[in-house]
Amino acid sequence: MEAGKIQDLGTLGGSSSFSQAVNNRGQVTGLALNGIPDPFSFYYQFLYCFPFQICPPNATETRAFVWDEEDGMQDIGTLGGPDAFPSLINQRGQVAGFSYTNSTPDPNTGLPTYHPFLWEKGTGMKDLGSFGGAATASVNGLNERGEVVGGLDLPGDQDLHPFVWDGEKLIDLTAPPFDVSGHGEAAWINEAGEVVGSADIPVTCLGSNPPRQVSHAFLWKNGVMMDLGTVDGISNSGANFINSKTQIVGFSFACDFSALTAFLWEKGSIVDLNTLVSPNSQFYLYWAGFIDDRGEIGAFGALSNGDSHAVLLVPCDENQTNTEGCEDHTEDGAEVQGETNQRPNVILPEYVRKMLRERLGFGRFLGTRQKLALSGAAAISGPNATLSSTSLTFSTQAIGTTSAAKTVTLKNTGTAILTISSIAITGTNAGNFAQTHTCGSSLAAGASCGISVTFRPTASGTRTAAVSISDNAAGSPQKVTLSGIGTTAKLSPVSLTFSTQAIGTMSGAKKVTLTNVGTTSLNITGIAITGTNAGDFSQTHTCGSSLVVGSSCSISVTFKPTASGIRTAALSISDNAAGSPQKVTLSGIGTTAKLSPTSLSFGVVAIGTIGTLKPPKTVTLTNVGTTALSITGIAITGTNVGDFFQSHDCGSSLAAGASCTISVTFRPTAIGTRRAAVSITDSAAGSPQKVALSGTGGASGAGFCLVNSGNALTGYCIGEHSGICREAYDPLHCPTGQQGDTPGVFQCQNSNFKVDASRSCTP
Repeated sequence: MEAGKIQDLGTLGGSSSFSQAVNNRGQVTGLALNGIPDPFSFYYQFLYCFPFQICPPNATETRAFVWDEEDGMQDIGTLGGPDAFPSLINQRGQVAGFSYTNSTPDPNTGLPTYHPFLWEKGTGMKDLGSFGGAATASVNGLNERGEVVGGLDLPGDQDLHPFVWDGEKLIDLTAPPFDVSGHGEAAWINEAGEVVGSADIPVTCLGSNPPRQVSHAFLWKNGVMMDLGTVDGISNSGANFINSKTQIVGFSFACDFSALTAFLWEKGSIVDLNTLVSPNSQFYLYWAGFIDDRGEIGAFGALSNGDSHAVLLVPCDENQTNTEGCEDHTEDGAEVQGETNQRPNVILPEYVRKMLRERLGFGRFLGTRQKLALSGAAAISGPNATLSSTSLTFSTQAIGTTSAAKTVTLKNTGTAILTISSIAITGTNAGNFAQTHTCGSSLAAGASCGISVTFRPTASGTRTAAVSISDNAAGSPQKVTLSGIGTTAKLSPVSLTFSTQAIGTMSGAKKVTLTNVGTTSLNITGIAITGTNAGDFSQTHTCGSSLVVGSSCSISVTFKPTASGIRTAALSISDNAAGSPQKVTLSGIGTTAKLSPTSLSFGVVAIGTIGTLKPPKTVTLTNVGTTALSITGIAITGTNVGDFFQSHDCGSSLAAGASCTISVTFRPTAIGTRRAAVSITDSAAGSPQKVALSGTGGASGAGFCLVNSGNALTGYCIGEHSGICREAYDPLHCPTGQQGDTPGVFQCQNSNFKVDASRSCTP
């Protein structure tokens, strides 16, 4: 390379910028800080807060940029939150990475929700979605077709699955033979759309600490997951890269990390790379990270003294006949003097094994980095107070109402007792926050306790304070900054979760109430559905253009999914109150398994009888998808499972568009309300699908005493005989005016009668 110039790409107004990738057109993508304060800045969270447990108080927003000679550094925006973090740029100038979608920290991760994105000039940043978790574990690969791969957290942010964005939809790659309840991550994608990575199989990794499952390298091709296996005698493997010839490189390792070796997979077989190099090589190859289309491999090799070097492996083929070390190989690459080399017996140094543990742990749990303890960190002499988070940001909260609690963990990471003299709320708006804790007056070395904080604003606008912990550790008092916005626009509830809904069908409406708790009129400029799957939700309202002081209006929201899987959006209310737009989060699951109806009520039935000679009630299961629906089980589940019975004609699968019938009967075993569910386990999203079942067990007899609207007996008895309703005056068993004990509904000839289920009579 000839001497050239250094081009300063600049910043976006902050202190630093960093390049991530460059394409052949001279376009650079990277991250740059601006000057806007941000306690959740990606740069600080990833490079300071997580590895060093030090979160600087002056953090500013991390923004993704694209730089070129013509336009210089351009901020490419976010998905709605303050930050974006780019990973890759292809030759088309498309950028892949991840971005916050809001500014509200999730309770599982301590950070706002962040999703993977694909950015393109002219069309902007596209949200690629999620698997229900709050975090994107990684964005690792981008090809020229704009396909993106990486890892995404599942709901709860404890597990992650490998994903591919195929240009139209987000696909969870985890499928048999891999464990759908295990971990996985996609590492790279080639131009043919073939994806490699690693995922758990349903086998315990014996000797692992902490316990975990065995992980195998995979190849995803044409919609099918293939287990690439492992190097002989080593239980785990992971794929790092795939070239255009479907040659794959990676690593294989033991459960206790006592063995680690680099591999090459091609044409259906996996081979230890150490067996393909000269037996006189000074290097033991333990990691292969890249392979180009010529078959040259970038890898790591360990020397006998424990040092580690980067190495380039050049294949001995017709293109490399003069390469040093290839003189002893035939044209097909095999050695002349004997068979393939045996894998050398090398004990890797501890720092190499530690590197692998950290590499696997970081990739798998990036979304929950705030909850991880540092591996191998040196203990600090004396007491040391460490906080799991140094800031808490609350969602916009109506004046005079109390938020859900947010929790910070205080841990003594030192070697001596941490003495705690006080924990208190201090600062400008201290009266707007409250705390409780489990810390007591001291923490032993290694011990931790929780501090729970709530927000109850007393006025409109931004409210700030701090949790202040006074103790005998350096840096006392330790502080957790607190912030939230008080508003006069009160929403109840602040989130709506819809039941699993068949694609193309509409749910019942759920209601949100908007109340003006201020002292002046609330002017409303817009109410709309926004967010990732806005088209799957709709709203109507009675709010008009303003609300006078103390008044309320209603907003009704329905869910009609257009695709299978988790669907999310938000109800957004734009107004003149602080924190506008106010938002209600919306979520639901679209499924191809349609149930009709979704609940069955049997009314009052005498105990010990099956429906009092009533016919069973039926549920129709229809496959509204485009592929076969696999059914693995239909059963009664729930509280009173022994009171309901089912039979069906569904078989093990339903073709697209086909239906089957499930018949349910009710035989109560006790007087009173009885509940259960029909549970259908299948291959559709939202499985198991459920039909709620309810009924009331009544006293043994031919009929039940009728009650009026006030639940008082009327003196009359209602029953059914041979399908005909019969009513008779029976004041002996149904004394007029007495209060009923067990209210219920008796169903007879398509009519419902209010009765006291605990009183039997003869009609």
